Amino acid sequence: MNGETATSTGSVPAAVTFQREGTLVTAHVRGDDPQRGFADSALHYAGFVPVARLREHYHRLPLGMTRPDEQRQTVTRAIDLLQADGIDFSADPDLIDTALPVHADTEMSLGDRLGQLTDSLSRARHTSEAVAALSELTAPGTGALQRVVEALEATADWWEGLGGPADPLYAARLRRIAGHVDICALEIRSLRGELADRHTDHPDHVRVHTERVTREDPAVSRVTAALAVSPTARRDTPAAIPPTPAERAALPTTRPLATPGR
Repeated sequence: MNGETATSTGSVPAAVTFQREGTLVTAHVRGDDPQRGFADSALHYAGFVPVARLREHYHRLPLGMTRPDEQRQTVTRAIDLLQADGIDFSADPDLIDTALPVHADTEMSLGDRLGQLTDSLSRARHTSEAVAALSELTAPGTGALQRVVEALEATADWWEGLGGPADPLYAARLRRIAGHVDICALEIRSLRGELADRHTDHPDHVRVHTERVTREDPAVSRVTAALAVSPTARRDTPAAIPPTPAERAALPTTRPLATPGR
């Protein structure tokens, strides 16, 4: 992409440039619009490592990944993820493996599902709705925070078995972090109990919803509007984390050829 064209809001659309620097492959994200975060996320999921310096931020492939075929596969996966989010890119042709099938990841990531949990909490009109959402995080044994602790401990066990001299130290750091998360999970679970005991409407959220209902249908009475938002007047509380996969734009079956400076 030659030059950067600002959008109607004045922001510069995100774009990623892949390049080889000796045996190292780097990815530089340009632009300042909200898509920049999606670009960073796509590179992270593909396997790139972020590098943050005083005046420079970029991503690189792992230092131990020196085989050209592995590098091409990782860059190609990153390009597929970027295209799924509508983000432009440029790359030397020898960094793209055109023989690989297009990676179409239509499953909703765990991060996206937790994002929906955030939306549920933001919209909650009653403490019971907020508690239901928080329960997804704090449930003993199966809550998201408990699973995070288990994942960190499993990673520590696996890392320790790599056999390097510093690996036990890295594993110990992970176990220490897992312990901190476990303590935080207990505290959040206790706060969830305090919130459950309140069992009341959120005054700001109920008022906003009632005003919206009244504007949409002026004939709606105050009593009807109040009942419409009362948790005791309805059975169908929205699920905190819907199981349905995220809808993503269909990916092309072939990749556009990218050259430096595209």
